[in-house]
Amino acid sequence: MATHAELTKLFSPQGVITLPREEAVRNKLSDADVEALADVGLPAHLDAFFTLDVTGEPSAFTLVPIDTGDAVVNVLCLGGPPAATDGRFCLDLDDGYIILLQLGDQPAAEIVNTTLAQFTEFLYRVGLRYEHIHGRTDEQADDYTRKLRDYLAARDPQAFAAHDTWWSMVFDHLLGEDLQA
Repeated sequence: MATHAELTKLFSPQGVITLPREEAVRNKLSDADVEALADVGLPAHLDAFFTLDVTGEPSAFTLVPIDTGDAVVNVLCLGGPPAATDGRFCLDLDDGYIILLQLGDQPAAEIVNTTLAQFTEFLYRVGLRYEHIHGRTDEQADDYTRKLRDYLAARDPQAFAAHDTWWSMVFDHLLGEDLQA
């Protein structure tokens, strides 16, 4: 899994944000998630895929109760896709999943990753991809991107369970496949 040192090397020390341990514990995160947010952190921004600096509410690191109709589930907002004012990546405190929560008139949610550590690893690897493909041909970049997708799919198969999951669409975008009719 990505470490704090790896994240800060890639995104810069100012580009990685951690949650104070006391706040993570107070929000009743699991031990693994406390470690992931307090010791490792998250990148503040990753291209068109993730930002902590979301527009509107809820903001990053806000605890939000979600009424599913059957129960109230507590989630910790982590940020969102930069262009989506109504989308938030959230940590489901009951199951440990990272979900993409669509806010608004017709709220919806999808599982993005099975753990916070996997989510952080995916962000790190996609960020690292830019360094690896710099100066390469389009064919070499696409080959690297396909291998990266396969590597990440083996780590967290749920993330690629369907062609329209968040990470499937991210990799379609990186490979230019979202532009084809």
